[in-house]
Amino acid sequence: MPFLVIEGTFHLVGRTESGNPSGFEPDGDSLQFKPREPALLDQLAVVGEPVDLTTIGSTQLRFEGIDALELHFSGSHQPRPLADEARDFLTAGLGMNPVTYRAPNLVRVQPPVEHDAVPGFILSRALEAHGRPVAFAFMGAAPAPDGTAVQLRAPLLRRSLNYKSLAAGDSYPLFYDTLFGSLRAVFTRAAVAARRKKLGIWADDRSESGLAVSDQPALENDAVVFPKLFRRLTEFLRHRPPGLAMFLPWLADKEEQVLDLTAGNFTHFDNVLDVQNDTVRLKRRPEQLVFVSAKTSNPEVAPWLDV
Repeated sequence: MPFLVIEGTFHLVGRTESGNPSGFEPDGDSLQFKPREPALLDQLAVVGEPVDLTTIGSTQLRFEGIDALELHFSGSHQPRPLADEARDFLTAGLGMNPVTYRAPNLVRVQPPVEHDAVPGFILSRALEAHGRPVAFAFMGAAPAPDGTAVQLRAPLLRRSLNYKSLAAGDSYPLFYDTLFGSLRAVFTRAAVAARRKKLGIWADDRSESGLAVSDQPALENDAVVFPKLFRRLTEFLRHRPPGLAMFLPWLADKEEQVLDLTAGNFTHFDNVLDVQNDTVRLKRRPEQLVFVSAKTSNPEVAPWLDV
């Protein structure tokens, strides 16, 4: 399972076109990363938009295999301070804390920061649909020279910020079909152990027990749930009256394909949800689902398509 080694630095502060410092908006599963050799990004498979670099040459990462509580999705967020704690776990893991965030929302970094441009590396194979490198992120020295390919196995995976976030209960597992099964298994064990110990989100998780949804403010206050579900609920409520009477039919129209590992067959996201009296719940645990990327058509990203 070869991944490209890309060395660089993690950043909390960029700059405007006029050269003034401007804070980024990190969250629990995404940070800005500046590759030492930007041309290496051109070697990643493209399944949608090309990579987009900021004025300092950084790009937003999408952390593979995890999904943290949302801090800023379409102007909304999941319950705080849990969402903040997931973000702070990542910045702490990179030695970037303390970080000040701009009032009143406390989402955008307020320059200056004490620790920025922290060296590290990512392992990646592809850009996602919006041009973000899908990456495993690491602090410190890379296991191989910049621009070379390495095999990602369990010992190295456990060094990643992705794995550490799951193991600490600061994120949910989120699996797409581009993530190899052996790596999913390592992530699954970490998530199951964190849930058993009720670490972080798992002490308050309502994904299986059910979440009563009346409107968006209720989501922001109470929705300690699988973030993909939160995002779909937010999209639905934006253009619909309060309540979930039509949520499953609306979601069914999206035909969001998913592999149900428990049943061993493909279905759609709406079929692994249950809605009763405006209360929604997952009928499967997040690690029992593998989502099919709408852009998965490139055999470099999904090798099984070339057989």
